[in-house]
Amino acid sequence: MNFAFIRKHKKLKDLFEFISFFVGVIIFSAGIGLFITPGKIAVGGFTGISIIINNLTSFPVGMLIIILNIPMFIICAKIFGLKFIFKTIVGVIASSVFIDIFGAMNPFKEALSFELCALFGGVLQGVGLGIVYLNGYTTGGTDLVIWLLKLKFPHMTSGFLLFILDSIVVAVAAVIAKDAQMVLYSAIAIFSYTKVVDTILGSGDRANLALIISEKYTDIADNITQNLGRGVTVIESSGWFTKESKPMLMCVIDRSQIYSLRNIINDYDPSAFFILADAREVIGLGFKDINPNNKTKKQKKK
Repeated sequence: MNFAFIRKHKKLKDLFEFISFFVGVIIFSAGIGLFITPGKIAVGGFTGISIIINNLTSFPVGMLIIILNIPMFIICAKIFGLKFIFKTIVGVIASSVFIDIFGAMNPFKEALSFELCALFGGVLQGVGLGIVYLNGYTTGGTDLVIWLLKLKFPHMTSGFLLFILDSIVVAVAAVIAKDAQMVLYSAIAIFSYTKVVDTILGSGDRANLALIISEKYTDIADNITQNLGRGVTVIESSGWFTKESKPMLMCVIDRSQIYSLRNIINDYDPSAFFILADAREVIGLGFKDINPNNKTKKQKKK
């Protein structure tokens, strides 16, 4: 398949992305519907909350996920705009429908142990989520909650916030089920899917450093600031071969924003020179504070 040809033609590109997203949703939903839900394993997030309610009421997990996401859709649409969360709405509806379809099939209910449900469910969930994220979609839930929390706590990493939210859900599930082993099975599933997602998207919770050289640098910089909420630095650079001076944009983004950044650059200047590198640690506004006690000290001064 000629990926370069696809990238140059927007309609083909959008079609390829949607097909890839659709495949990712099916894999993700299979992990939840065939393994996680029958195993009664809480994996954190809105999916975990839905599984807890399903265990108590037998209400379909997929429908519960949609219901729980509705308030988040409304809040995020008001803050970020409907266009910004459109792909999330599509991702939530599609994944919820397929989760219930696979849940109804349920061929492994009596055949698999809790350990296998946690492992296979976690791996399939990770593969599916990784593909979904790569194509600019999400499955909602805690992704939306994290977007809102990052507005209030920009210094906290997405991985840390996700860990806190998932831990709360798993702890509640263990208390309701009165089963300490539930925590262990959930840990296997969560560890499996986070590792697989990290492998597909890139390592850990590291950020990415972007260097962009383009004739349309002002348009690109404005778009990055407005749509991604990231600061941009303009650096004067000079090409050794051409001996020409050109502005170079430098910005740091979350790995979840890579897809959006590529689209911004492609929309304004498909011939731009673009370098994306891993940033092992980023300290500053919107990322980590160099001294975690700074915030406490500032509050005391007030």
